[in-house]
Amino acid sequence: MKHIGTQTLTTEHLTLRCFTIEDAEYMYENWAKDPEVTTFLSWREYKSVAEVQEILSQWIAEYERLDYYNWAIELNELEQPIGSISVTHVLEQIQAAEVGYCLGKEYWNKGYMSEALARVVQFLFEEAGVNRIQAQHDKANLYSGKVLEKCGFLYEGTRLQGGYNNTGICDLCLYGIVREAEISPEETEEVEETHNTVTKVAAEDGTMKNVISDDTIEYVGILAKLELMEEEKEQAKKDMGEMLDYIDQLNELDTSGVEPMSHVFPVHNVFRDDLVTNGDGSADTLANAPLQKNGGFQVPKTIG
Repeated sequence: MKHIGTQTLTTEHLTLRCFTIEDAEYMYENWAKDPEVTTFLSWREYKSVAEVQEILSQWIAEYERLDYYNWAIELNELEQPIGSISVTHVLEQIQAAEVGYCLGKEYWNKGYMSEALARVVQFLFEEAGVNRIQAQHDKANLYSGKVLEKCGFLYEGTRLQGGYNNTGICDLCLYGIVREAEISPEETEEVEETHNTVTKVAAEDGTMKNVISDDTIEYVGILAKLELMEEEKEQAKKDMGEMLDYIDQLNELDTSGVEPMSHVFPVHNVFRDDLVTNGDGSADTLANAPLQKNGGFQVPKTIG
């Protein structure tokens, strides 16, 4: 690995930068004082701005180390930090880094955490020379898993009763993503892994995009009984990737409290009970049949 320390990174909506002591009040108000934010974390919510200043002083001193990576997630439109993302462990022997993150509750389910993580993944692979990035989350913290999956991390298993946080002993879901040694940064957006039908790759803006493999398009063509021209295959791959990107955006929406089968407009009697009748009108119906037998229709035999 070629450690270069915490560098300023930018995305469409965010600036990832070093913390400063002036961030103390923002950090306290936006996330550090909220027990709901720290539910699945190993540290408790802070009780005062002074406590935040103390931890920030420690972090700022660590920025002298080239193997220290800890970013404030600043929302550009607010010009203040709304969360943090960091490398929590560096494993030199296997050239790996473990990441962790947290975000203020007001900014959940808006895509900011995925945007920040995707940019950090790109930085660690392309600039810091990391070969593997890993992460873990409490099994009950489903949204954290969605963030990792959206950024291309693969689920590697669950360590039963293998962790401890503010909820107590917990099961840990393990995720990882590996940089392919033969892939250059310029080729990243065009790479398709032969063993995956859909691959997530980093785009220039730091977001993760879905890329459809040639094998998948061939298979879709077979199922649909279509013979596609090369330009049609490329367009189909593009269309399918964009659809999956949009589905990823929809998956970030908080649907808690939304009833199944909700409708924009009033819909009545959707789940009415079946109405049992005595068969009135059957004689009129049978009168239209060309052939009748035992009070029913007689139809030609279709299977020999």
